[in-house]
Amino acid sequence: MSERFLASALPQHEAAELYRLMVVGIRDVAVFLMDPHGYITVWNRGAQDMKGYTADDAIGSHLSLLYTDQDREHGWPQHNLAKAAELGFYSEETWRKRKDGSLFWAHIALTALRGDDGQLLGFSKITMDLTRHRLLEQCEKEKQEIDLILRAAQAGTWKWKVDSGQVEVSRHLLELLGYEGEARELDFDACLEFVHPDDRARFRTLLENTRLDPCLAPIETELRFLRHDGACQWFFLRANWHRGIEDGPMQFLGACVGIDNLKLAEEEKEGLLSQLRQERSRFADILEQMPSGIVLADVPSGRLTYQNRAAAGMLGRDFSGINSFHDYDNYAFVDASGARIRAEDLPLTRAVTGQDSPRIQNLMYERDDGERLHLDVTTAAIVDSDGVARVAIAVLHDVSKLKHTELTAAAEKERALVTLAAITDGVITADRNGVIMSVNPAAERMIGIAEAAARGLRFRDVLQIEEVAASDATFAAIERCLGEHLTTDTLPHATLISRDGQRFAVENAVAPVILDDGELIGTVLIIHDVTESKRLLRRLGFEASHDALTGLVNRREFELRLERAIERAQHPGGACAALLYMDLDQFKVVNDTCGHQAGDDLLKRLATTYSEHVRERDTLARIGGDEFALIVEHCGVDEAMAVAQKILDATRTFRYVCKGRVFQLGVSIGLTPIDAGTINVEEAMRRADHACYLAKDRGRNRIYVHYKGDLDFAQRRSDMHWVTRLTHAFQNDQLQLYYQPILPLDDGDAPRHYEILLRMRNGRNGPIGPSVFLPAAERYDVIVKIDRWVLTRTLEWLAGNPEHMEALETCSINLSRRSLGDPSFHKFAADLIDASDVPADKLCFEITENGAIADMQKTIAFIEAFAARGCRFSLDDFGTGMTSFSYLKQLPVNYIKIDGSFIQMMSSSQVDFEMVRFTNDISHMMGRKTIAEYVTDSSILASLKAIGVDFAQGYWVGKPRPLTP
Repeated sequence: MSERFLASALPQHEAAELYRLMVVGIRDVAVFLMDPHGYITVWNRGAQDMKGYTADDAIGSHLSLLYTDQDREHGWPQHNLAKAAELGFYSEETWRKRKDGSLFWAHIALTALRGDDGQLLGFSKITMDLTRHRLLEQCEKEKQEIDLILRAAQAGTWKWKVDSGQVEVSRHLLELLGYEGEARELDFDACLEFVHPDDRARFRTLLENTRLDPCLAPIETELRFLRHDGACQWFFLRANWHRGIEDGPMQFLGACVGIDNLKLAEEEKEGLLSQLRQERSRFADILEQMPSGIVLADVPSGRLTYQNRAAAGMLGRDFSGINSFHDYDNYAFVDASGARIRAEDLPLTRAVTGQDSPRIQNLMYERDDGERLHLDVTTAAIVDSDGVARVAIAVLHDVSKLKHTELTAAAEKERALVTLAAITDGVITADRNGVIMSVNPAAERMIGIAEAAARGLRFRDVLQIEEVAASDATFAAIERCLGEHLTTDTLPHATLISRDGQRFAVENAVAPVILDDGELIGTVLIIHDVTESKRLLRRLGFEASHDALTGLVNRREFELRLERAIERAQHPGGACAALLYMDLDQFKVVNDTCGHQAGDDLLKRLATTYSEHVRERDTLARIGGDEFALIVEHCGVDEAMAVAQKILDATRTFRYVCKGRVFQLGVSIGLTPIDAGTINVEEAMRRADHACYLAKDRGRNRIYVHYKGDLDFAQRRSDMHWVTRLTHAFQNDQLQLYYQPILPLDDGDAPRHYEILLRMRNGRNGPIGPSVFLPAAERYDVIVKIDRWVLTRTLEWLAGNPEHMEALETCSINLSRRSLGDPSFHKFAADLIDASDVPADKLCFEITENGAIADMQKTIAFIEAFAARGCRFSLDDFGTGMTSFSYLKQLPVNYIKIDGSFIQMMSSSQVDFEMVRFTNDISHMMGRKTIAEYVTDSSILASLKAIGVDFAQGYWVGKPRPLTP
């Protein structure tokens, strides 16, 4: 290097000695020196070209000048100097900043320079610019490998071009669905035909919402696709916005991976990560042919004499007015650092003036419209036959797209590597001879061997499978894959034992890695860890069949077991059994005195006591708040009475101490035999429940045996009694309207919103609730008359209280199943509302799920007729029926009332909590507002607010109060 390129603040003899330690004459490498404190003392030409700082800029400045602001904030300049001083040498690759603020990827070698006495004289630093790299060939290979891994992982992709409405479906996704051929481009609606009809509307809504609000992306969902053979297949789908090219239109890219195995295992692993299947389609543009421009110049003047149309398109102007190479300043060429290149330094100028032999140089060109192009410029002087150069030529290749593609491909490669490192499935790849080539982190964890140690080994060297059959099947599948190119994804469940002794429940799949020409280059083993899923499945199975508080069998499981006992008793010669229904006496006293927590503790202890008196083959269950039930197997009434007596005695002797008080409980037990005459579970439970009621009615804390005949007679007598009472109530104006508030939970203003309730006056202990007399009214067709009375009295009262009606937001009125299906009631209600002064939009009719689906056609017709008048509708007791969600889509209701049985238990049962959350989410997705019933304490109210439920109703919010005197 010429001395004029070296500037130094040190004395000449010291600079010469330090300069000798540097790499002299290197133009492509930045080399500079610093004093012991990190201040620059020597700055070479390579450093100036690479970093954009002249020697005058750099010398005397601290090393931190060359770092990004973020690195300076973290103290990296001082750290690196300290490391070099401590170790003698420090090397790293990282981003560094040029003078113009742009960043480049640098390889840095920092060396501490010490004298013979070990004293630190300063530092030398060498920097290489590695930003430009031969990524194109590497990324093409990476693309092919990623493509093969995605095929082995049974994944496919799609791209929604939102501006055109076209959807491009990848070949892999079509193959997964049983179609042959290359990728297809379909319109939006045609693409949705691949989606299962039950998922189609939800998926369309999800995409449309994301199109309207891009901030909702990325989206993740699970849905079913229809295969070519008509079968459906589950996929996990993840999609996000992506701009295909700079300033191009936004596109929605999605990846789909088959999760049928996960679904068959009760969705063992939620949240399968999908980064492995993103943005693959862009690789098709990397090797696109790019146009070239040709420019001719006169030698030696440099006057431009010709440019073709491609050159004009690149340069954005014609060549008029360029009469010499001095006029080349009219073209804005800049170097890699962004500095304007002088006319005399341009490649064509050097060719015109004879300074350079033919060469290729990469430049950036800024057009007048602001667009910046990357150009590979090849220049040469054309020598005539007489040996004189009269014309110089410049060939311009626009490599802007190639530059962009290189950066994109690098990012794609990095994303793929990060994805393989992040997914929870183990992935082990081997070559065509079965020798392991790569092991991702998830597989390292499961086999207990690092990737570096596993390379070069075979599958039998790293896989220890406990089950012999599963082990043989796995290794046989690998052999078939390598020998016959066969994919195996139905291997038996296996237990994988790692080197450190850990055990993993896994599902394995083996697939060949085949190039497009059919050549086998290896195999892939996918190891899916289902350990946690199996553990969760066992826990959920227990929770689904057992009471969360006591650990006893819950009502659902109890009824299943009772059904089996009834079936056994109905078989000829089958064993008889008995059913005990137990309701605690005085339990409410404990709750009211010591609180619900004490009540829960009492129930747990009492359940333990009862279990001590129950045989192992019998079934003890908690079926309600303070209600228990017991199936006594293989015994008659006398033996069952003995068991009931033990439970009765155990309850009588049970004592519970709380807050210095001792509580003694009793239990009323209803007993009914299970024999060949028992029809079904409902009948048996009714009989036992009625027997328990009679035990309470006869003084509590006793046993009552009830048979079928007794129950039928009593039921008939009870029904006739209440029908007579209702007739008398109509005649003597003993029916009374109550209202219960419904409170919004959004913490905003609370407009008046309540539900109309019915009571009967003159009860022995106050007003009689509807649960007592409405069942009889249903059975004897009095219910329609009650519905007419309630609607009439409600409208009359509201019309007579205009100030109250003005403040009213919504008044909910219950309708029975029979009224919904009665055309005469439809006409009566329509005429009444049309003639009333009460606005129809203040009325909301509550219908039960069972009532709505009894005659779906009439229900929908009723809703549409009254919704046209402005009335709203609420679906009551939602979640209690098996058809809840299937019919929810068909019923155009405004509110969903989540059944109180879920609300009451959501604080103590995770299953009930999730049922409430799920019902709220799906209702909101369908545009319905939600109302929670039976809100009895502050913790339930707080949970409902956290979930996002819209309204609450219950004693904690407000007790029912008389609407009319």
